[in-house]
Amino acid sequence: MSTSLGPRILVALAAVVAVLALTFSPHWIVAPARGAFMQLAHFWAGPVVEPMSFLQVEGTLNALLFVPLGAALALLLSRRWWILAPLIAFALSFGVELMQNRIPGRVPDMDDVLWNTVGAVVGAALAGLIRLLGDAMRQTRHP
Repeated sequence: MSTSLGPRILVALAAVVAVLALTFSPHWIVAPARGAFMQLAHFWAGPVVEPMSFLQVEGTLNALLFVPLGAALALLLSRRWWILAPLIAFALSFGVELMQNRIPGRVPDMDDVLWNTVGAVVGAALAGLIRLLGDAMRQTRHP
């Protein structure tokens, strides 16, 4: 295994664990975390968050949850296959929603799959941008 691959695997695993922990935990565990996040959002971005409806907030939170996963998966995959990152995240999200049927207090929602996938696309695109910027910086240093 390449030395640079090890940290990328750890980051991807951490992103998957975070997603699974937040999506499979009972509501009584997730609700305080959501509340703390919303307090931070109101503090840092109050004018943006205040006028949002409940559904807009939920969609935004679902997208934000999957941005790190999309980025981590894209960086884990080769440059040729980075586009698979959102597809992998979609599959994970779809599986999570199917499994939430069995968790008391959790409500599966296919809109969550959509927003999770949007977040993964954003994360994968950011990872691609980071790679492009890194390539450009290396080329300017070593023409």
